[in-house]
Amino acid sequence: MGDKSYESFYNGGLSTFEPEYGFSKDASGTFIGKHAFASNLGFPGSTQTANQLKESVNAIKQGVKAFEVTMGVADTAEQIPKQHFEEMRALMKLTGVTPSVHAPFTIDPAGFEQQKGYSEENRIDAERRLFGTLEKAKQLSNEKGVTVVFHSSGGVPGTEYRPGVGDEERFHTKKIFLMDQETGQVVADPKEERDFSIQNTPQEFKDGGRLQKPLERVGAINESKWREKMTNLANLKKMTNEVLGNTNMMLLAPYKDINLHDEKAKEIMASLPEPVQQTYHKLQEADIFIHNTHLNFDSAFHTAYKYGNEDQQGKLKQLAANFQEEMKGSGGTLDAVERHRTALSNAIQGLQGITHATIDPKTGEVVSGTPQLITPVEDFARGRASETFGNLAWRSYNELAKRDADKTPVIAVENMFTGMAFPRAEDLKKLVIESRDKFVKNAVQNGVDKQDAKEAAEKVIGVTWDVGHLNLLKKEGFTDEDIRKQSEIIAPYVKHVHLTDNFGYADSHLAPGMGNVPIKKILEELEKKGDLAAMGKIVEAPGFVQHFQKSPHGWTMAALGSPIYGAMMGPYWNQVTGMAQSGGYFGGPQAFLPERHFSMYGSGFAGLPTELGGQMPGNASRSTGTPMA
Repeated sequence: MGDKSYESFYNGGLSTFEPEYGFSKDASGTFIGKHAFASNLGFPGSTQTANQLKESVNAIKQGVKAFEVTMGVADTAEQIPKQHFEEMRALMKLTGVTPSVHAPFTIDPAGFEQQKGYSEENRIDAERRLFGTLEKAKQLSNEKGVTVVFHSSGGVPGTEYRPGVGDEERFHTKKIFLMDQETGQVVADPKEERDFSIQNTPQEFKDGGRLQKPLERVGAINESKWREKMTNLANLKKMTNEVLGNTNMMLLAPYKDINLHDEKAKEIMASLPEPVQQTYHKLQEADIFIHNTHLNFDSAFHTAYKYGNEDQQGKLKQLAANFQEEMKGSGGTLDAVERHRTALSNAIQGLQGITHATIDPKTGEVVSGTPQLITPVEDFARGRASETFGNLAWRSYNELAKRDADKTPVIAVENMFTGMAFPRAEDLKKLVIESRDKFVKNAVQNGVDKQDAKEAAEKVIGVTWDVGHLNLLKKEGFTDEDIRKQSEIIAPYVKHVHLTDNFGYADSHLAPGMGNVPIKKILEELEKKGDLAAMGKIVEAPGFVQHFQKSPHGWTMAALGSPIYGAMMGPYWNQVTGMAQSGGYFGGPQAFLPERHFSMYGSGFAGLPTELGGQMPGNASRSTGTPMA
């Protein structure tokens, strides 16, 4: 690689005659194979401090041109003074740094809380608090919408996958988590993948049982829970009929207008013959069963209506109207007991008819009418989180930016790693599409043209693609090719990128080029179907900083082959190890620009402060109290 003596200004670069000119690795083997301007790369602030102003100053000193204000822990973020946002805005505008914001990841957008499960009150509170993040983000720029990163999930467990074999889909469901919608609690699916039942064919027994699909298991659980409710109603109805069936109502015919609950009725009945009194007491017993049945029916009706589909809800409304008509004019009389029993019996039969399985006339498939008491937690979380994101985007667009999409803070939903909700591109894509749909619905209801609303939705809601989270699919057996395909699917929706590295088993947050994340393949897919140049690129490497107490910026520029000069041409940062004295360029500025030559020719860069690459003792920035940085 040429002469590495102290006198060498430049050792020479790779020859244009070499087949891999511009794409070969440097001496340390960090170059990922794809070049990126250093001006596109940035840092996040530490999640451990509210002093994001100091964090931004530290990043700017190192020459980054993008900074992500990190509000990761909600309570810590609340300690950032509003004056700091104004100071960061001025500082970043002065230095040409592009701001972005990471919203608190301890707030789940769907409304789940650890140990407590889901509640709509939690979701509304989450939406309110997260809107505060958007308000603060708006303070960082009045000219262009600041990208705000939101975790797609704040801890909701997600579907676990394994690579499919043979004819199976590539992402084969290994384990799912279910939610009881009545309690809001999340539970793991207790069933195994294989099922042994009397319905297994000889070949299925030979293959180790019939392979169950997760949704089949969910359907079976719902069917079982609903049958339990209906069986309870049927038993109460049966007991009521048995009591009334053994009652000679003819004996009470002369007293049918007497109120069953009136104290005078008891006095009247006490004076009547013994057979009439016995019949009266049986009727009282039946009335207790009827009222108990009514309470249980009301509970079942509520469940069926709340978790039924639109067609079922229409039929249930009609069922309620019929029941009220049958009960009209009845009070607590002896005659009303029989009327109440008959009306309840008809209603129970009607509820059974509405909630049983039917045949779809178009497809011929069996369609379960069972209310979905148990549902895959990701499906539920997607519905709730998309409502939160849709509402946040609408309020931001309408209130903060006065319906100017270009000035609206951009909601960039981040993919989570396997084991949490939304780890795949397909899952995140659905979440973004549903969030956009809910934004459009809000906008149209408030007088915005539908086409304008759709265009605004595409601008203000998108994806933050975290390459480190994605790489954790490897611990389940997935490959670089799977990761590439995932990036291909999500590319049109990506507005922001988190660049980080790991080895596929832990979210270790190394600098790019230090692990095995296929960053080059990912960036190529984002470039093919997205606008890679416009995407913010934040290097998340707190793990490297924590353990090695070094800035990852130099390593990142080497890994991404950033050009040393403004034009996209050599030499690149991945090549400077071949130019430098022992220790590499980032071991100190004099390795690349030796002091002997500057003092000889009158330059004197060594006299600059250390913050600017020189050797003079430190002078901090205006923002931290001293004047020279």
